Amino acid sequence: MLTKDVTKTVSLGPLGLQAKPLDLYIPKDIAEQTGINAWALSSLNRVKPVKINEEIAKSVRRVQFKRKPLDKKRVLRLAGSETDGAPLIRENYIEISISNGNDTHGSNADYILLHFGDGHTVRLNGRPTTKFQRGDTLKWDFNGIQDFMENIHTDAWDELMLETESGDGIKIEHIKVVHSGETILDWNETLWLDDSTMEASRFISLTAQILQTKLDQIDHSWIAQIHWAAREIGKTDPTKYGTENAWCSEFASWALQKAMWGTPDGNIGSQSMENYFAGIGRAHQISEIMNGSYVLNPGDYLRFEWASGGQHSGIFMDFVDDPNNLTNNTRIKTIEGNTSSTVRVRTSRKLGDVISCGNTR
Repeated sequence: MLTKDVTKTVSLGPLGLQAKPLDLYIPKDIAEQTGINAWALSSLNRVKPVKINEEIAKSVRRVQFKRKPLDKKRVLRLAGSETDGAPLIRENYIEISISNGNDTHGSNADYILLHFGDGHTVRLNGRPTTKFQRGDTLKWDFNGIQDFMENIHTDAWDELMLETESGDGIKIEHIKVVHSGETILDWNETLWLDDSTMEASRFISLTAQILQTKLDQIDHSWIAQIHWAAREIGKTDPTKYGTENAWCSEFASWALQKAMWGTPDGNIGSQSMENYFAGIGRAHQISEIMNGSYVLNPGDYLRFEWASGGQHSGIFMDFVDDPNNLTNNTRIKTIEGNTSSTVRVRTSRKLGDVISCGNTR
């Protein structure tokens, strides 16, 4: 292995042919008042993961959970938006399909390596008898090594690289990576992974393809806050955005700051975001949106409130339904943090749940 000596490595076997990856469930909608994020369900909790249902997640009652305490070193890193690791939630796996061409497309290699940045490596073992057989699709479930994976820095998921130490090459035709239930790579390409003397394909970098997959979800929008938010799809660690609590507003503020807006820092909430836009004369209430006196613009900040009273933040992207016939049931496309405790694009939000917006024209 050509990586640094400090690399931490773990070995992982493929799932059986009929097996499915473990789903670490968390509700889709999480109210900021609850304080819930993925650490509540993490194996790094000092206590058993908290059981949270949809009703609890959308309420205004704070949910108490105990995470391992921060040491002095990590507190210093937190101040610089650095973290020690990222919690896992929902499905997390890599799937690799091997070409069904001739016999040389498969391999008797015992394993291949998957690097996360330059700090952590997962050894992806082949099947016990058939190894990396031509025409086979192998899937490795990261949730099966949750303790190891939750010590990987959240941004290392952007920097994946495959490596082989075998001269018995593998011809790969499809690679899929799912992080926190979000597909961050879906790549159809015929590639050799081969450490033969005359080959130059010991490594396959996945970084550019991961970014491509994420930007496809926003139609490659060049609106700055949408672009930066999309680069975070699948990420779960609130400390990157300046908090250890529920982090929907902190994430929206982080993305808007990338677009040079002076939105607030630290442990904030949707009220702080609304106050900011009101302070610069750019806050609009839902009544103005519904009567047409204000038209939502891609990149606008959105403040949500559910019937339970729980509140949440997001960024508007587009209308799913007819923008010329607005009702409470009109669906909109948004990008949000701490929705299912991750960053994701949603197309099921309704105007009836919006209470205000911030104009970013």
